[in-house]
Amino acid sequence: MNKLLSEWQPSESAMDLIRLNGINDEQIEKSLAYLKSQSELVDIDDVDGYDNWNAFFIMFCIKAGNQ
Repeated sequence: MNKLLSEWQPSESAMDLIRLNGINDEQIEKSLAYLKSQSELVDIDDVDGYDNWNAFFIMFCIKAGNQ
């Protein structure tokens, strides 16, 4: 499991779960690009309430998709 955002890619399971929530691949790619562009996000240990990037990304995509 990668703790550094720069080395992480979403797992296929995470992608499937995001898709099940009605988010298409284009939205997922845009969300991933946006997330990786945020310079204050480096290590998952710096993100309160999450212990891995997949869980954070799932919630990020779902919340962004509901906007």
